[in-house]
Amino acid sequence: MANVLLDLGTHYGQGLREFIGRFSVNDSWTVHTWEANPVTYDIFVKDYLQQTPYVIHHNQAITDHNGSITVNIETPPNEGETGQGTSVIDLEKWNPWNGTLRDNFKTTYEVPCIDFSQFIKDNFSKEDNIIVKMDIEGSEYATLEKMLADGTLEYLNHISVEWHSRFFTNQDEMRDKENMLIDAMQKLGVNLESWK
Repeated sequence: MANVLLDLGTHYGQGLREFIGRFSVNDSWTVHTWEANPVTYDIFVKDYLQQTPYVIHHNQAITDHNGSITVNIETPPNEGETGQGTSVIDLEKWNPWNGTLRDNFKTTYEVPCIDFSQFIKDNFSKEDNIIVKMDIEGSEYATLEKMLADGTLEYLNHISVEWHSRFFTNQDEMRDKENMLIDAMQKLGVNLESWK
């Protein structure tokens, strides 16, 4: 049995640092991080890699398929292209803070994306102790639906999810998906909590 920490949507490692302390993670663990925004990723890796050389970092978006995908980069005034709202969701559906931040999305990048469910199946087993922090700006719905469909939700021992239904133009539909996924994880016995 392996101890595994998977940090999806790392930004500058704020949540990663919290989870390393909270779960007493050390170099005996398998730790992976993902950050889709290439600008934020470069800053994070430069700052963090020397502190935790056992952590494996990926500049990829988490989705329900392998390949590449367009990310919309939030560029708030005076912050450059490192905003926290980087998302793969089409801007016609992504409406953070009722549109008040829409003008902050001025840049796009084409980035690699991975099928997180497939990554779980290819690298781990149900006997492993797998902890996931998921803050992937709206992509959690497609990712978790795929995991539910193919059984990889059952691999997880603990998951902390930041839900983003409030940022969609179709909030009611996304909230229904959210409730369905929460109910499914509870029935599977996955320890689930909301992330900030």
